[in-house]
Amino acid sequence: HQRVLLSDSNMVATTKNCADAYRRYEIERSRGKRGHKWEAKRLAAMASSSLGAVRMSELNASHVAAWRDQRLREVQGGTVTREMNLLSHVFSVARREWRWIATSPTTDVARPRSNPPRDRRISKQEIERICLALNWRHDAVGVPPESKQQRIALAFLFAIETAMRAGEICALRKDDVTGAVARLHQTKN
Repeated sequence: HQRVLLSDSNMVATTKNCADAYRRYEIERSRGKRGHKWEAKRLAAMASSSLGAVRMSELNASHVAAWRDQRLREVQGGTVTREMNLLSHVFSVARREWRWIATSPTTDVARPRSNPPRDRRISKQEIERICLALNWRHDAVGVPPESKQQRIALAFLFAIETAMRAGEICALRKDDVTGAVARLHQTKN
């Protein structure tokens, strides 16, 4: 790849594009994180977007703003904000460590508003309908599940009772549960 020294800022311009930055970031930074799978998927999606083809030497805030506006037609504001935070970090690393850009193009781009947090609880009727759809009587006690759907229903009911996340429930092992106490090794809360 061609490199050209920029005389005014002592930075290096490159013919690399944003997709190159996303791939390098995924290899050098994301793989060591707990959220690697999510980040790798997001970076791959960004690499295949119109923003991925933009050369780093031509990248500016208008490219990021256009990408943001397109994403807002597809997903909610909170998702776009999380993705913009990831973009911001990629471009900060590209600026500080790789010297691919002189300034981060995300600095001057406004983040979208997030939707208000959810404030309702699932109703008893909704619980019953979900259990019925999964072929499980929600009031069955001591009855072992016979199908995958019934195991899903039990995990659903367990999540409601414990407020545990799906990943926390799936990570539980027999040794993690003693009586009515479950030990969580990794949790967001």
